[in-house]
Amino acid sequence: MSFEDFSGNRVVAERLRRSLREHRLAHAYLFCGPRGSGKWLMAKTLAQALNCQQKQDDACGRCKSCLEIEQEKHPDVHWVRPESKSRQIQIDQIREFTNAIALKAVVGKNKVGIVVDADCMREPAQNAFLKTLEEPPDHTVLILLTAEPQRLLPTILSRCLRLSFGAIRAERTPEQERTVSLLAEFSAVQPRGIVHVYRLHAALTKLLEEMRLATEQSDEFPQPPDALEPEAREKLEKERAAAVEGEYRRRRELVLEELYTWFADVLLCVCGAGSGALVHADREADVRRAAEKLSYERAVAYLDAVERIRDALDRNINESFALEVGLLKLI
Repeated sequence: MSFEDFSGNRVVAERLRRSLREHRLAHAYLFCGPRGSGKWLMAKTLAQALNCQQKQDDACGRCKSCLEIEQEKHPDVHWVRPESKSRQIQIDQIREFTNAIALKAVVGKNKVGIVVDADCMREPAQNAFLKTLEEPPDHTVLILLTAEPQRLLPTILSRCLRLSFGAIRAERTPEQERTVSLLAEFSAVQPRGIVHVYRLHAALTKLLEEMRLATEQSDEFPQPPDALEPEAREKLEKERAAAVEGEYRRRRELVLEELYTWFADVLLCVCGAGSGALVHADREADVRRAAEKLSYERAVAYLDAVERIRDALDRNINESFALEVGLLKLI
């Protein structure tokens, strides 16, 4: 992605782009906003822009650096997330993270450290992170993502430049709209059994297969000319395959984000939240129907199941298998 792709939170995107152009980036940012507001995608885009081999104030999305960051394989961009079971970021994770940040850049122009769900850091982990925030290494940008900044220590908050993200109400892509319809249909069934889970699994698997095929056949990724020398053709084919995979993963992430924000909305409804807090406010009746007679513990478990799917796909576990294992926890 590039900053131009953010139809929602345009002000944040333009502010970051201007800071890049003027070489006035902060050393640490706190991206605050609800689930589905685009914080994660904006953080990844900023990391790409900081190391892009083609552009100075944006991400091209096509160079080797941008593709590696898209796939979270770049050696100078480091991520830390809550552990799947505890939903906490432990002090050992932060120590490993800060040690990696302290090293010199391997191939990129800048190092980037991204803390996903920073509010899941326990207090010892936050204290362990303070020294790095106070004295960050040169050519390093730290980005903390949170939906609940009040859970962070004042000393953490005071050392970051805060950027607020509003819930995105922009028009969904066709794939996202299909995902929402599938979730509404699934949530309307009470009680749900294994057959309903496998229907949802089959529908989502088919959607992803169609999405991958459409990406591969897109005019945006033309096949190398037949007249090229074999060696040159092979090189271009590899570059094309990497570009296709990066674009597919971007589109898949939008579908996964729709899954996550749907069950996040269900949890909010269980907690008594109003319409204004919901990402899927346009499908409020469906979301509230899904939340009926649901305990807080079960709603949290549903959300954790979707997070496990994302974690598994980040580790390149078979797509259909990761979906199956995660969705079976929704019974």
